[in-house]
Amino acid sequence: MTWERRIERVTEHVRTHLRDDLSLAELARVAYFSQYHFARVFKVTTGETLVHFVQRARLERAAYLMKASPARQLGDIASEVGFSASSDFSRVFKSHYGIAPSRWDRTERLTGEIRGFYDGLAEARATCPPLVPRLAEHAACRIAFVRLPTPFLDVHILQQGYRELTDWFEGRGVDWRQQRLLGLSWDNYETTPLDKVRFDLGFTLPDGLRADGELGEQAFERIRAVDVRVQGTLPHIALAWNHLYEEWLPRSRRDPADLPGIKRFRKRPDELGWSTFDLDCSIALS
Repeated sequence: MTWERRIERVTEHVRTHLRDDLSLAELARVAYFSQYHFARVFKVTTGETLVHFVQRARLERAAYLMKASPARQLGDIASEVGFSASSDFSRVFKSHYGIAPSRWDRTERLTGEIRGFYDGLAEARATCPPLVPRLAEHAACRIAFVRLPTPFLDVHILQQGYRELTDWFEGRGVDWRQQRLLGLSWDNYETTPLDKVRFDLGFTLPDGLRADGELGEQAFERIRAVDVRVQGTLPHIALAWNHLYEEWLPRSRRDPADLPGIKRFRKRPDELGWSTFDLDCSIALS
């Protein structure tokens, strides 16, 4: 297993165990590294210290919960993401984002703007059909994925990752055209620095096949979710996410599960020429 994959094991462990022991010794064990060298290896591989990453992961989850569930108390959210005291949470939140959590309106961006993003959204609204969220059930599955940096800024990044996926499946004698394509949005670009946003693109795995090499594997149990179909461009997809997070979730009073936002492709992007998409934006519900 490469250094990169071992570090990914750690980042995935942190984000799914925010309330647990995330000490250097424990995370070095997860990565199969000596704790005496792990902190340096982590920083060289990711560009940030282990302590900063753990704090950032907790804060980003907290900001996500604050936006999705505006009525929740800060103390409850702080405890859920692993802070032992509300005062610690407030201090670290303000240091990281420059505003106290009690003063954040839970809608304002906490990171820098993407150039041209809001202009693109305005244009998309003029051509976007009504967004109709619906409750859905999704079967358990496993996917083999590639991790891509901010593919929504450059479709060529998405295409390159897609080729890596299809080559991997073809090399193992599997017709990827018969597998479902999913995209996993682990981070919110409004609360996560753009260079740290993670997006995984993957095909479902048939029984008996495991991901290996540079591909990761992610398993999902049966999911109850809210889905909304999007037929359009990347800005149309952004509108759908905004609608779900900023309108549907607060009105429904439902809490999102601790899972990524999932793009469930109805048609493969290579079938549509990579300029438009036909997919469901899906948020798992707790």
